[in-house]
Amino acid sequence: MKIVLITIALLNIISCDDNPVKPKNRNPVIISLTVFPDVIGPQDSAIVICNAFDPDGDTLVYDWYSDGKSRIKGAPTYLDWILSNTFENWCIIFPKNLNNKPIDTLWIECQARDGKGGGSISEQITLILKQNEGG
Repeated sequence: MKIVLITIALLNIISCDDNPVKPKNRNPVIISLTVFPDVIGPQDSAIVICNAFDPDGDTLVYDWYSDGKSRIKGAPTYLDWILSNTFENWCIIFPKNLNNKPIDTLWIECQARDGKGGGSISEQITLILKQNEGG
């Protein structure tokens, strides 16, 4: 009788899974990426807002990247075009004065991820950099 009970207990341990149907982790969704204003001068700043959600209800983490023509507030000085692992769905950017073109563009990318092993999603937005008159 003891052997039968031990065998049944072992079979239950082997065949049981704590979570037999593991839910699939879905990727976040970016609804919009907006910037205001969308035309800035060398001494201006702009705010970029990422409107995103996670279909599973997970908390999102945001990574911000620029093309190097702007710096992102809060980014380290040696990598001022990258801001990673922030819970804010917005960032403030300041253009760098890299050239003397009267009009140029720069882009900012936002990557939203849930940190649970699912994927991530990213969007990119472009804005216009207008140099000061005479410069």
